[in-house]
Amino acid sequence: MKQILTICTISLLIFSSCRTTQGMRIEVQRPATISINPQIKSLALLNHSIPGKAGLLEGTLTLETPKQDKELSNECIRGIDELLRTSSRFQIMRCDSSMLASKATSVDFGSPMTWEQADSICKQYGTDAVLSLEFFDTDFSVINSAATAATTVQNVLNGNGAEVEITGKATARAGFRLYYPADKTILYEDRYKQDRTWIQRSSNPVEALARLIKRNDALVNVSYFTGQSFAHDLVPLYFWEQRMMYVGKKGRMKIGARQALTRDWEGALNTWKEEYDSNPKSKIKARAAYNIALAYEVLNDLQNAKLWVQKSYVEGGKDEALYYSNILEKRIRDFGILENQTR
Repeated sequence: MKQILTICTISLLIFSSCRTTQGMRIEVQRPATISINPQIKSLALLNHSIPGKAGLLEGTLTLETPKQDKELSNECIRGIDELLRTSSRFQIMRCDSSMLASKATSVDFGSPMTWEQADSICKQYGTDAVLSLEFFDTDFSVINSAATAATTVQNVLNGNGAEVEITGKATARAGFRLYYPADKTILYEDRYKQDRTWIQRSSNPVEALARLIKRNDALVNVSYFTGQSFAHDLVPLYFWEQRMMYVGKKGRMKIGARQALTRDWEGALNTWKEEYDSNPKSKIKARAAYNIALAYEVLNDLQNAKLWVQKSYVEGGKDEALYYSNILEKRIRDFGILENQTR
């Protein structure tokens, strides 16, 4: 046993000493998917999707009531509100009251608000524009439960104890408009759909169905998630992305890696530059240049990052450098979009 442990320890030490790279996570800002006029700094959130009397028919067919429609659409608004407040892009004001939808059913766009209405809301809440939920509809279904039950019966007859799977699926469909009264322009109008699924497994299909998320809980969940997902598309947000760093076994490459791990990126940058200037070996120069590019990216100097990763590829010809170069090119394009969205 001691011999096996010793061999494993030696193998681990050899592996550690041979390791030349280390994964790094860096924070990257991505532009909003939906670009909104940068002059718009504040939004009023309005629920304009409440069905009127003509919408009562829907409740009799789907077991949903106008009250439930309002609660679920308000969950969508809440999801938008809470996520947008995590960004500095917009000042958010949530309207105290809702408006009846301009169409009886809740599954399509009706007539837009008048500009007098939109302007009145902006003045009341001190905002530049109105982001309006124009329609909202939800549905929940248990997918293929009859087939699951039949499969279970067949398994029992065959003497198999196979586990069955029950899937619940909630769907939300929403329509949004962005009213900009200053220009009398609807800057955005589109449909948005989100699905969420829940799975339960059991040897008993009745038990699996009983343990599945309840309909109302699923509808509340998908409504809030729809608002959050849509809001994600409206604002630039920060995300963690994976990068690679050369660590080196000794000398400046190793010291620079330690500086980077302690978030001293300026120090790491200078250390790796010294290594690049003083080391005659192309392989080491390529690795140092790659790390310099990484440091510049973290310091938000994307043009210099691109320049140094090109040097790395020329010196070493590694696919990693070419791949990283493509990442930086995309980030430079994104940065141009970000500047326009946040200026």
